[in-house]
Amino acid sequence: MTDETRVSVRLPRRLAEALDKAAEAQSVNTSIILRAALETYLGTLAGAGDAERRRQFSAEYLFLVADLIAQREYPDVHNELLIEAERRMEALHGAA
Repeated sequence: MTDETRVSVRLPRRLAEALDKAAEAQSVNTSIILRAALETYLGTLAGAGDAERRRQFSAEYLFLVADLIAQREYPDVHNELLIEAERRMEALHGAA
């Protein structure tokens, strides 16, 4: 016997479609994505998010520093770099 419980939820169509697309892209069942998302969310509510917030702060700070350097030192390619970053994000995570 497994230590799992079945839960039924209703999702807005756009969210359900995004979930299906993400599951297909990662070749996993939608339940796996929902479990991971719920664990992350509940962990944040429980205060386990301090390390994650520090990681996010560091990532944002590094982005700002790199962006400032690119704007000042490489203004001719700055926009192209942002466009390429957006293209890569869409390829990895789908369009927002």
